[in-house]
Amino acid sequence: SDPTDGELYSGTSSDFMGSSAAFFRTWVHGAEQSYIRTEQNQDHWLHEPAFIGAYAIPDTYNPHDDKVYIFFRETAMEAGQWERRHIHARVARVCKNDVGGKRSLINRWSTFLKARLVCSIPGPQGTETHFDQL
Repeated sequence: SDPTDGELYSGTSSDFMGSSAAFFRTWVHGAEQSYIRTEQNQDHWLHEPAFIGAYAIPDTYNPHDDKVYIFFRETAMEAGQWERRHIHARVARVCKNDVGGKRSLINRWSTFLKARLVCSIPGPQGTETHFDQL
């Protein structure tokens, strides 16, 4: 994303092998710098994601409730052990004012939520229509 207010939101590989990915927010305020990120090595947070974009959306009534929406594709973990894994389009959300936990989730998002993108128009026989590409 574009750095605003000294904050940079980014989805990237977090190791030199490219096997672990994370969604970060890095603050740069003068000489101080800190970060918050998704949990490491936790496939239910992110599993082989391809990040598309991150967008800050202000709350109309309360600026302390602003959110950042992250769009990405990832390998689905919902399939069984022997089933073929599909690519799903996802949206995740974090609060802009999230500072992580005090004792657990230190430097980790405490407001991270993700969902699969589903079209509002039903498919044949009323089945859900999913977005698999962004």
